[in-house]
Amino acid sequence: MVGETTMNANNGSTPTPPNGVAQGMGDLTHDIVSLAELQFELVRNDYRAGMKGLLVPLVLLLVAGIVALGTVPIALLLVAEILIRVAGLSRTSAFSIAAAGGFITAVALGVVGWSQLRGIGRVFRRSREEWIRNLNWIKLALKGSPPIQSQHVDDG
Repeated sequence: MVGETTMNANNGSTPTPPNGVAQGMGDLTHDIVSLAELQFELVRNDYRAGMKGLLVPLVLLLVAGIVALGTVPIALLLVAEILIRVAGLSRTSAFSIAAAGGFITAVALGVVGWSQLRGIGRVFRRSREEWIRNLNWIKLALKGSPPIQSQHVDDG
């Protein structure tokens, strides 16, 4: 009719999101999945490196145990007998000195093995740092802020 204003049925709203939003969400999802794949690969590589580093301390601890259980008692008896004959000590004193020497040797080997074993936890440092950077990137991307380019650190 003349003089009447026609109204828009949609009232100014659009039924579907603009293509730019859908494309942006698709890109963001792709980036997040790619980051998850890379993060998993980094953890796997760190795990492999950690297992290689774990071998030496475990072998040291195993050798320390074998030595303590196998040959040390015989060697300590020999030391005690030598102390009895050469130094003229009583059997009790000689056996006490030999036992203390064996104990100190076992503790020293155990401390070396344990100290190397404690350092293995640092093997996942790269994974943890990259995980934090990835989470920060995702947070920024979800906020709509322009993502900051990651600085790639070489291992070499």
